[in-house]
Amino acid sequence: MNGQFSRSSLSEGGYDYKFIEEPADSLKCLICLLVVREPQQHGGCGKLFCKVCIDNHKVFSNNCPHCRRPLLQRRLSTIFPDLKSEREVKSLLVHCPTACEWNGELRSLKDHIQKVCENAIVTCPNGCSNGKATMMRKNVNFHILTKCPNRPYLCTKCRNVMEFRNVKSHELNECPKRQYTCPHCNEAGVYDERTTTHLEVCPRVEIKCRKCSLQISRCDKSDHPLFCLNEPVRCTYYNIGCAEKPLRKDVTKHEMNAQLHLSLATKEVLRLNKIQLRKDALTFRMRKFEQNLEKKRFYSPPFHTSGAGYKMCILVYANGLGDGEGTHVTVAAHLMKGDNDDSLSWPFTGRVTVELLNQLEDKNHYKDTTTFPADGVYSQRVVDGERGEGWGWRKFISHADLAHKPLTNTQYLKDDTLIFRVSAEAHKPWLECTN
Repeated sequence: MNGQFSRSSLSEGGYDYKFIEEPADSLKCLICLLVVREPQQHGGCGKLFCKVCIDNHKVFSNNCPHCRRPLLQRRLSTIFPDLKSEREVKSLLVHCPTACEWNGELRSLKDHIQKVCENAIVTCPNGCSNGKATMMRKNVNFHILTKCPNRPYLCTKCRNVMEFRNVKSHELNECPKRQYTCPHCNEAGVYDERTTTHLEVCPRVEIKCRKCSLQISRCDKSDHPLFCLNEPVRCTYYNIGCAEKPLRKDVTKHEMNAQLHLSLATKEVLRLNKIQLRKDALTFRMRKFEQNLEKKRFYSPPFHTSGAGYKMCILVYANGLGDGEGTHVTVAAHLMKGDNDDSLSWPFTGRVTVELLNQLEDKNHYKDTTTFPADGVYSQRVVDGERGEGWGWRKFISHADLAHKPLTNTQYLKDDTLIFRVSAEAHKPWLECTN
């Protein structure tokens, strides 16, 4: 117990304590002359010895220190533990050796000193000074609260807990909420924000152009495509159909291809001279997709197969319908009551194309086309109500396919929004009025 017991209290013989009443001589060891510890009785003379004392004696002599009779006869020991004397010794009343006010039976002394004695010498529970710091138990709380370098400390800025001895290092070099100045724009803030989210928007951070590898400041990023030599640009003849986008550094070479551009010019002239049916394409957004999962339906704005054609709309069930419920987006096209219905042929025969647009680039759009059956209720003229029966796809696209897919660079659901593009074509366009 950290020096609380006397010189003989552990392995040097009997108990050297201040007893309330002087113990009987019969309870004292004849070797160390102290109150016997782990009493061993000699079978010949009946005298008591401490176990440690008699064991040490047997190293040098086989005779009893009192009666000189052998301690070992015919390989049998004449020394045996005296349990009765042990109980008597443990019942002796003793003062605490730390000079506290406690007194009690000897058997309770060790437990008292180890657990409750206020004057007992103990080590710091935080292990400061490599576990060598000692103090009286009654001073432990004061030590932990005011002096212990290993006491817990709560940083008032980041709310992290650390040992007190590390506070200065934490505040200068480790605290994520310490003051920090961005080395690029010299704007002050807190460390964790300046070194993470701020760097994503800092106007002075240099970023690498993915096309020409030139390092440019973020604030110049919007203007850089106007000068980047590896930026694809429109051909001068794009308005007559040249869809190629050569790199800026290759534009002159591309535009020298006279044969290509003459052919395109010829086709454009022919296109402008043809009388074709004008088909309108409608693009609409379904915003708040998550909220629409809980709703029954979402209708697009109305559109026509042509300028004076059939009036239609698109119905979208974000959470699916029928066997697509909970797993797919359901899409259906509906004929609507229109101003041109008297001039049109019924039932409607034609097809509707629905595209779910890829919001990362202008390709890999999800597209499907359905043809209205001439003998179905879906194709009949709308007489009662605003819309007719819907025709389309209960499993237009699965919810899993809406998410970002790096391999195809597609993402149909972005910012909680789906973008649709729809077009319709009647199979009897000559019956549609144009005025």
